[in-house]
Amino acid sequence: MRVQTPLSAFPSGEDDAPLSPLTETALEWLVTLHSGEATETDWARYDAWKEAAPAHRQAADAAESLWAGLGTALPRRRPVVKVAAALSLAVLMAVGGLELRGAGPPQTWLADLRTDVGERGSFVLEDGSRIVLDTASGVDLVFSPERRRVILRGGAIHIQVSPDPDRPFEVEAAGGTVRALGTAFDVRRMDDLVRVVVTEHVVRVSYPAGAEAVADVPAGRQIAYGPSAGLGRAVAATAGATAWQRGRLVFDGLPLGEVVAEMGRYHRGMVVFADDGLRALPVTGMFDSGDLDGLLDAVAAVLPVRVYRLPGLAIVRSTS
Repeated sequence: MRVQTPLSAFPSGEDDAPLSPLTETALEWLVTLHSGEATETDWARYDAWKEAAPAHRQAADAAESLWAGLGTALPRRRPVVKVAAALSLAVLMAVGGLELRGAGPPQTWLADLRTDVGERGSFVLEDGSRIVLDTASGVDLVFSPERRRVILRGGAIHIQVSPDPDRPFEVEAAGGTVRALGTAFDVRRMDDLVRVVVTEHVVRVSYPAGAEAVADVPAGRQIAYGPSAGLGRAVAATAGATAWQRGRLVFDGLPLGEVVAEMGRYHRGMVVFADDGLRALPVTGMFDSGDLDGLLDAVAAVLPVRVYRLPGLAIVRSTS
């Protein structure tokens, strides 16, 4: 049974004061212990810290109540092997209201080319084409004398294709194919949803791959496809569609939950929503992808939310 602590456990109203230093220390311990990397030594040190003074025990009890109220109770038993720690981390990922930001999508971990969270990478391929990987992205390369294939496992890429009429250049992503017709373009994969933005010349998009549903998309246009809606229609590219290449993220009325998830691709740690309804609040603006604190500060300034920060953890709750 999961014990739920009322959200009144958070400071609010006239009592809306910072947490005590000892409670913050205890919460920092909990972040570490639930990171998936804690050892038996870490747990022993936490127990020793709790027993060092009555005030420590009181702070630990308060922190554990807050943690449980966010939707994840402190385990009754210590993880004794790394597999158990990994399972604890998986449980955290599954809990509603919590965003995990770590090493990027698992499907990118073994990719031929990949980037970690918070970094972008630029590579020159064997044919002279240039590819830029956004944060937490990965691709596999399958080049042969007959054709060139890039398989996008996750994240986003920008490709400047080197012309070679005898070897078609294609990007495969989530069951669809993007064929370059001498061009430069972006492909972003978000699970099974894919968005293609053309910056030079034309690409040919087919979904599912090899199907009759085909669209030629010229420069300045974008198109999306996925299992729920199939292949969409090409529309004018949004102003922020390629902003990631300049280290910017642009949102126009996007729900706060989706904004946090997108910004989370660039940062490690966790963001927790104390009230799941806060995810639907709309966000509009341009933000530096490397400045999560700036985003949270801006959100707190214009939306009815308050943000509490600890190392590796930010808690977003309502001001009401």
